[in-house]
Amino acid sequence: MWAIDSRGSWHPVNALSKSATSGGGTDGSTRSLLRAVLLLQVVGVRAQKPLRLAEIVQASGLPKTTCHRLLGVLCDEAMLRMDEMGRYGPGPMLLVMGMNFLRQTDVKEIAHPAMLELTNRTGETTHLGILHFPWVVYIDKVESPHAVRMHSQIGAMNPIYRTGLGKALLAFSPDSLINDVCSLPLEATTRFSITDGDALRTDLALTRERGYSVDDVENEDGIRCIGAPIFGHDGGPVAAVSLAGPDMRMTLAVAHELGPVLVSVTRGISRQLGYRGAAGSVE
Repeated sequence: MWAIDSRGSWHPVNALSKSATSGGGTDGSTRSLLRAVLLLQVVGVRAQKPLRLAEIVQASGLPKTTCHRLLGVLCDEAMLRMDEMGRYGPGPMLLVMGMNFLRQTDVKEIAHPAMLELTNRTGETTHLGILHFPWVVYIDKVESPHAVRMHSQIGAMNPIYRTGLGKALLAFSPDSLINDVCSLPLEATTRFSITDGDALRTDLALTRERGYSVDDVENEDGIRCIGAPIFGHDGGPVAAVSLAGPDMRMTLAVAHELGPVLVSVTRGISRQLGYRGAAGSVE
């Protein structure tokens, strides 16, 4: 289960924490491991800023003594770190693990040359993202050469329903996933954000029909984006590529002009991953 907070960020609720906080069905070592993983999620994934011990206790539902003990172990192993104010945040080992993950992701290596070509051709920023429900995670980017451009960071996450990358992935995902997202509160960050589940369904159906999504200034003021999925050998979406730029350059007309170009590029990447279906279809 997932919940959305007042900032539009989504968080897992009582998924891991039930087994971590209760002793039923698990031995002591397994329970300790689950609790440590829960703390890594609370501090390293869900939090947008360093957390004090009391905040971690509240978010995790674990006893204060347990939190303090496990946080100490995680800091000793550099999975987490404690700053001079006694707050806990991600440690360097999480960065190392994340970078290793990115290096070992074949789609990133295959997609990057095409992303370079896209940015050179269009002058806009290209992103590669993967689904980490209910977020889309940026795993690679090629920045626009323009001084005025979209600013983003590799490793950043955005809700799946508000971005070109996310909607491209969601549109070609199973209906059950689409239903889950459309039935939940959809938080707005701009006046153009889609906040109605039925409207999102319509938008996703259009995305699936034409093969690319449009983030029509829905996630960030002044930024318009298009996205197209990359399919794996089994026909499912494994990643997506987007083109994003200021709406003064990336007009809606330009976005629709570049949409088929982006689909052609992602189709080529998909074929290198073993996909044999038609562009914009799932087989």
